[in-house]
Amino acid sequence: MSYRRKKHTPGGQLREDSRQMTLRGMNADTQSEEMLLPTDDLYSGQPYQRPVLDRDVDKLVREWDPRLLTPLVVSFRDGHYYLVDGQHRVCAMRKKNGGKDVTALCRVYHGLTYEQEAELYYKLDRAKGHLRLAHATKALVESGADAEIIEIKRLLEGAGFVWALDKPTGEPFEIEATRAVISAYHLLGGASFSRMLGLIAKTWRGTPASLNASILSGMALFLKTYETELEDEIFIKRLSAVAPEEIIRRGKSDFSTNKAALRFARVILNKYNSQQRGGRKLTYRFKG
Repeated sequence: MSYRRKKHTPGGQLREDSRQMTLRGMNADTQSEEMLLPTDDLYSGQPYQRPVLDRDVDKLVREWDPRLLTPLVVSFRDGHYYLVDGQHRVCAMRKKNGGKDVTALCRVYHGLTYEQEAELYYKLDRAKGHLRLAHATKALVESGADAEIIEIKRLLEGAGFVWALDKPTGEPFEIEATRAVISAYHLLGGASFSRMLGLIAKTWRGTPASLNASILSGMALFLKTYETELEDEIFIKRLSAVAPEEIIRRGKSDFSTNKAALRFARVILNKYNSQQRGGRKLTYRFKG
């Protein structure tokens, strides 16, 4: 979304020209200045930003205290003013003003790239504690500043998955579980993490239930425990006959441990062994 609306007022061009004179006198290095800007000149809704929530806007309006306001954070890039931090405040200001735009104090940065904007947004919102993990991860992906997050995204996409960090649609091969994905990567490392993704993709064909956090955490622990014993083709053949919904249901009904990953890993092991007719079964080797 953008807060900017087309205007045809006679004074509009003069106002824009005076701003450009200020900007032309600055060098290309990143620097900032405080400016008063009308909110309809601010562009927002960048991919790195969390969605604006009406309930948060309404709360700001109810608890409005101008003494607590800090300047909006804005980036002047490619001839536009991009609102990096302060989306909810702008919406609250406009709502308090009968839906009309207002003039607001802004800290305007010059010389930032899009990726630097995303990193700045992430750091600002993290400091305020506003970001959910999925939104924080999306900002890091857009910024390119976190090598581990970029690598996880690369491995997911290499296995045919989409990491739905913003607006999941429920389509096949779309993974929404952010914490479970990152935890699995930490537990397994890159190569085994890719192996786990391949097993899930070939076994359950990207069905949404198979990408539930419960399945991901259980699969990660199962693979970590039986990494050298497990034969991928046998696993795919046996577990493809088991609906992921059944694994989730049975795992949730196990009250013998408070370790969630262990509950679902046990079900996967049980199903792996029970689908086998004769031959060697995997012995129980989970800890806890």
